[in-house]
Amino acid sequence: MTADFLHNDTISLRAVELSDVDTLYRWENDTSQWATANTHAPYSRTQLWNYANNYDGDIYAHHSLRLMVCLQDTGTPIGTIDIYDFDPANNHATIGVYISSHHRGKGYGVQALALATDYARRSIGIEQMIAVTAADNIVAQAMLQAAGYRHCGTLHRRLRQGDTYGDAYIYEYTRTE
Repeated sequence: MTADFLHNDTISLRAVELSDVDTLYRWENDTSQWATANTHAPYSRTQLWNYANNYDGDIYAHHSLRLMVCLQDTGTPIGTIDIYDFDPANNHATIGVYISSHHRGKGYGVQALALATDYARRSIGIEQMIAVTAADNIVAQAMLQAAGYRHCGTLHRRLRQGDTYGDAYIYEYTRTE
C-alpha cells in the first residue's frame, strides 16, 4: 500500500520497476523533449534496464530520486518526477516533472509536483526545492505556480536553443511558505 502522502484520488507516485523499462525508453528517447530535459543522446534499453534493475531509491547515496507518476485507478505510468542535486547538508534539491504527451493538460503535473514536494518535505526533510524552466515555457511556469512554487530569479542565456541562448527561470518552494 502506498503511503498517504504518495497518492491522492487521481495519481500515485511509486519507485521505478523493471516493467517500466519500455515506457522509460519511449519517454527518454522522445527527441521533442530533449531540450526541456537537457538530454543530448538516446538511451538504450540495456541502460534503462540496468538503471531500473539497480534502482534502490536511496536519495542520500545517489543525491537523486526518480518516482513514477501513475494513474491511481489503473496503475498506468503517465510520467516521472525527478528529485536531484540533493544536498543533505543544507536540505535542498532540484525537482523536475515529465508527463507523457497523451496525459498533459489534465492537471496531473500539478498534482504530481505537489505530492512529490510534500513527500520531500515530510520524509526527507528538504527545506527548499527549486525548479528551472525555460523562460518561454508558459505551461511549466503555470504548473509550478499552481503547485505553490514562486518565481525567484532568472538565469540569463542559460539554455541553448539551436544557435542562440534563452533565459531560464528559477522557481522555489520553501517549507516556510
